[in-house]
Amino acid sequence: TDAPVVTIGVTRLEAPDAQRPLALSIWYPAVGGATETIGGNAVFVGTQAVPDAPPAEGRYPIALISHGGLRAAQGSGNWLAAALARAGVVALVVSGPRPSDAAAAVDEIWRRPDDLSRALDRILATEGWSRRIDATRVSAIGFALGGTAALVAGGAGIDPPTYLRSCAQGGPVGPDCAWFAAQGSGLDQADAAGLTAVRRDPRIGSVVAIEPEYIHALTATDDAPASPALIVLLGGADAPSDRTVPAAEITIRDARLTDGFPLCTSAGPAILAEEGEDPALCGSSAEARARIHTEIADTVLEFLAADGTAPR
Repeated sequence: TDAPVVTIGVTRLEAPDAQRPLALSIWYPAVGGATETIGGNAVFVGTQAVPDAPPAEGRYPIALISHGGLRAAQGSGNWLAAALARAGVVALVVSGPRPSDAAAAVDEIWRRPDDLSRALDRILATEGWSRRIDATRVSAIGFALGGTAALVAGGAGIDPPTYLRSCAQGGPVGPDCAWFAAQGSGLDQADAAGLTAVRRDPRIGSVVAIEPEYIHALTATDDAPASPALIVLLGGADAPSDRTVPAAEITIRDARLTDGFPLCTSAGPAILAEEGEDPALCGSSAEARARIHTEIADTVLEFLAADGTAPR
């Protein structure tokens, strides 16, 4: 008989909580089924996968993926999740509730690491998935603020005074300082106790942070040694030279920050312009962004394989 055709499956999983419900999507090696376009809209192209396909036999490493900035759309990291699933990794995309306003967003830097741990708890306690996942090979991957969350869940600490001053006079450091100011809010209103708590999840064996935010406010901690980490920079400047978080670093020079977004539709740039947004969010071309996506995914997989948290 012919061998089963391995495809990319995707399914949903909820982590209900009255205060902070999580929406989880699982991308995984699967067998058979009809491919559909998952997500996407008039601006961004969706990702191809088979909804609720039977998982392929075997036990797989798992990567927890935290989405981007405070106002990033859910599913913006689906393209990376699909690439990991294609390589033999179960990718769990973790989306917390979108902050309703700036005042609700100042604590996201310490809430999102907890989201990753809760998501891992949820999938490992789910019948059917617990026997498909190798819980000794867990990684955390994130974009922007999600990258910060991955580093913190992997053992980095947050220095409260530095974070609280990130939007202080002297020039904004954080990417959302103008948004906070426009609403009469600021990072100085964050919960200091939440910032100081150690959020290291010892199950996380390696971390990849793609363009992490507030890297200047992260510190090494003595009581929670950090997991091996890689910081991936998309063009632009290098990470701050005085950062204290131990991590390897690689820069994809011909990339840009917006290349963390999905591919754009042919009409995407015009739609963004009509809505008063920057058409540059779509990059120079879909072909160029697809090439950058491949390079990012290959970089992530190479690091995880070297650390033993992804197939070699």
